[in-house]
Amino acid sequence: MLSFNLTSIVNLVGFIFFMLLMYKLLYKPYFEITDKRKQEVEKNLSEAEKLRLEAQNKKNKLDKQLQEIEEKRSEIILKAEEQAKLILKSAQEDAEKQRKYIIDKAEKESEEIRTKALKELQSQIVAMALSISSMILKEQVDKQKNEEIIKRALRSLQGKGESQ
Repeated sequence: MLSFNLTSIVNLVGFIFFMLLMYKLLYKPYFEITDKRKQEVEKNLSEAEKLRLEAQNKKNKLDKQLQEIEEKRSEIILKAEEQAKLILKSAQEDAEKQRKYIIDKAEKESEEIRTKALKELQSQIVAMALSISSMILKEQVDKQKNEEIIKRALRSLQGKGESQ
């Protein structure tokens, strides 16, 4: 069976003393270091989480600002396109008015030139007719008859000019 002698007791006391010494020198400092390290890691993790949340908030703010800027940019582009369309439409209307004005002016000038040319032609024809009639008659017709002849000639020429 078990026998206890002094050597066993000394060994047992030495073992207990060794265990107490180990606890004080190794185990206690080891657990203090690991607890300290654990607290430090937890502190770093909480700080990292806090920084991550701050970064996420800043990112969200920047995304929102970017979206607002994009909306403003789109709005500005739309306004610019509308203004460009209005300016283009206005320029086209002005060009069309100018074109019509130029065409009307050219038509009026053309009509004036045509009328003037017809009048000159009529007067030349009347002059030639008088000249020819004077030559044929070999006598001078009085002024009143001359005017009558001119009026008849003009009426007949106007009738022909209007039919053309």
